[in-house]
Parts: sequence; C-alpha cells; structure tokens
Amino acid sequence: MDYIQGFEAYLRSKDRSKNTVSCYIRDVLQFTAWYQRKTEYGLDQWIELDSVEYKKYLQSTNQAILTINRKIASINVFAQWMHQQGYIKEEIHIEAVRNKVVRQYKGLAEKDLWKLRNEIHRMGNRMHICMIELLIGTGIRVSELVGIQLKDIEISERKGILKVFGKGNSFRTIPLNKEVRKAITRYLEVRPQVESEYLCIGQRGSLERNAINLILNKYGDRINVKVTPHMLRHTLGYKLVKTTPLTTIQQILGHDHVATTNIYTLTTQQDMAEALANIEW
Repeated sequence: MDYIQGFEAYLRSKDRSKNTVSCYIRDVLQFTAWYQRKTEYGLDQWIELDSVEYKKYLQSTNQAILTINRKIASINVFAQWMHQQGYIKEEIHIEAVRNKVVRQYKGLAEKDLWKLRNEIHRMGNRMHICMIELLIGTGIRVSELVGIQLKDIEISERKGILKVFGKGNSFRTIPLNKEVRKAITRYLEVRPQVESEYLCIGQRGSLERNAINLILNKYGDRINVKVTPHMLRHTLGYKLVKTTPLTTIQQILGHDHVATTNIYTLTTQQDMAEALANIEW
C-alpha cells in the first residue's frame, strides 16, 4: 500500500480538491484489489495487458460508460506516476470506452437562451444581467461566479480579463468579450457600496450559489424554460466546440483533462435535422 500513499501525496501536491483525490484513490484501490485477485505478481510487474483486461472487466459490469471512463482515467494517471517514479518499466495508457449512443444535449436550445436573455435584460436588474452574461460568456461554474472578487476583474475600453479560482485551487484567466465587459461595467455603476469585495451583492451581502439558482429559476419560470448555471455552461461548451479546438475550450472551462471537454462533441437532434434538410440532389 506504499504505492497508494505515495500516489495520494503526489495528488495533494498538485492542489487537487479533497473530493478529486478521494475519487482517484477509490478508483485505484478498486483496480489494485482486482489485480491482486487475478495474479500473484506485485504491482511492480504491472503491464499494459493487465489494464486492457481490467477495462474489459469494467465493461462486463453494469456501470455507466462515464463511470468506467472515469476509472480508466484514474488508472492512467496512477500508471503514469508509477512509471515516473520508476516503479514499473513501461508506460501504460489505455483508451477510454467509446460511447456509441448519441449523448443527450444538456444545454439550452438557442431560442430558449434568447428568450432567457431577453427576459433578464427587459427586467433591467443590472446584477442579474451581469450574472447571465458572465455565465454564458465565460462558462464559469456557479461556485466560481459567487467567488469572483472585484480584484479578479480587469477591464479597459477594448479588452478585459477575469481571474478565476476553480476546482482544486486551480487558477485560470478568461478574456471577457464586449457583452460581458458592458454588463459588468453597468452593474458596477449601481453595485451597493459595501465592505465586501465580492462582485455579486444582494440585500443580505454577497450571494451564495443557491441564490444564483433561485434567480435563474425565477426567470426560467416566467418563460417556461428550465435553466441552471450548469446548463448555461454546457450551452457555451457546445457552441464553442463547433469552431474552437478542444484544448482551447479546456482552458476556458477549466477542465483538468481534455477527455472531460470531449463531452461537448455531441450531436443533437437539431444538428441531424439540419444536416438532412440541407441535402440537395
């Protein structure tokens, strides 16, 4: 079990969140338990064929493909660390399981997004306008939105950046487009003058994530559209994937692995309908 302790220390040194570390360790422990049941060799004799066999074992279970691929990703990171430490001789990496089923789109339809934006802008609450433009213009998580402080925003006449502190204490900077810069600037003109450095200030102080959900639900109910911050993040990811390299989207959305970003490379029913409608014989 010394390998596991060393791997856990390595993950913590990378500032992974507590939940992420525990998830990696749980996946690796499941793999090592399976490995010990099927062979008399120690982990220092681990070869790629073992991982391929484990992948087949996982596929024989009733686990979801996303769960299986998460476990494969964990094992790949563990194998990479084992090789870097000199514990195993060869590099080991196995591919994720391909999902042949068309994944369900989890974002908003374009017409629903327009209805939502129009409703929020029409009501005129500048903080709410700032919130929606930040969410759809940067793809930040709701936890990242409520964590924005004034010092994290830099805006000039023609450009702007947002410093975001995401999962596992990760840090990234996101350029702000014209609509987001305009929404932030207009909100700052009426933002309450309080001691708090957080951007979004309500009647009782800085907003919590549940307040963001309640605000979006209120507008969603008015236009009969279900909406959550995570749906808006998916909407941006899907929009970007049509014109933008996955590695760029990965940086924007703050994903640890590009495999996570790959969920946006899906096909919707609307995509298929438009593709067939545009055929000319």
